[in-house]
Amino acid sequence: MKFLRWKYSIFLIVGAWWLPSGNAYAVPNVTCEAGMNTAVGSTGKVNISDSITPANADDARISATLNYRCTNSGSAGYVSVCLAVDGGNNNSTYPPRYMKNGSVDSNLAFTMTLPGNIDWGTRNSSGSEFNSGSLAIAENSFISGSVAINVSLLSNYNNALATSGTYTNDFNGSHTALTFRANDTSSDLDCSTGNSGVEMFPFTVQATVISSCLVTSTADINLGSHSANRNNIMGDNSSAIGVTCTNGAPYSIGLMPSNNNVNGAGMMSGTGNNTDKIPYQLRSINEVIWGNTATSNNVGNGVLGTGDGTSQLKTVYVTVLSADFRPDKYSDIVSIQVNY
Repeated sequence: MKFLRWKYSIFLIVGAWWLPSGNAYAVPNVTCEAGMNTAVGSTGKVNISDSITPANADDARISATLNYRCTNSGSAGYVSVCLAVDGGNNNSTYPPRYMKNGSVDSNLAFTMTLPGNIDWGTRNSSGSEFNSGSLAIAENSFISGSVAINVSLLSNYNNALATSGTYTNDFNGSHTALTFRANDTSSDLDCSTGNSGVEMFPFTVQATVISSCLVTSTADINLGSHSANRNNIMGDNSSAIGVTCTNGAPYSIGLMPSNNNVNGAGMMSGTGNNTDKIPYQLRSINEVIWGNTATSNNVGNGVLGTGDGTSQLKTVYVTVLSADFRPDKYSDIVSIQVNY
């Protein structure tokens, strides 16, 4: 009888030892990857604009998409994903981040923000990394998600002074990081409590500055009041024309009176039924005619300039040979043409 009880006890112990081992591998087996403005696992590109000019150099923007995907080859559980980015190849401290055009000594300052206008960065430096929060993931399945990243040029960093060309900042190598944590029970899982990630999602931010000009201001030229016996009248305005052109961009300005005279010889008209016309001449200086024969390749009788990204003021002179006309207020409208 004692021998039988001993044998029975052995089998009970063996059975108890095997029971827990059946659940030892019931855990998720997760891998994650990401892509910036591209499919996950690919190198992305964010092109803010192909036509940056002084007019939009402080506010051009684009909404990019940061994608991520986690695959589970094990049991159901939870996963949390963190995605971080630093200043990129061009600067270690940020904000702002900078795009550069090779060896040219100019740059474009920009920012990348998460929803809520939060600077996108890293957990141990400036800004905040993206945190997906805890996400349920089924057995032998995947989950995917995305977040909008606003990428925009910044004001107050002299972006308007950039010369023509394509500007880039590469976020490759260790400039991005993906961290994730997964387990089978914690619905409050947080990737930010884990080690910094080693998985990357490289991408490039770029923008292209083009040659451009814009007339930014105009002012009238007032010749004043004169008696009928007055001759050789001259007037000018040092702020008659304000033009803003891309830094380094050559340009020429042509002027044409309302009678379409390409040599700047116009006629001022009176008011009401007055049919008198007062001839006048547009000039760049006292003796030089200012007309509208200039083209993008030939200055003609226009005025040359080179842009610097700021508003440049041009003086316009007007000469009138005689005031021997009916008393009235005379005027004309002059068209401005900028060639670049």
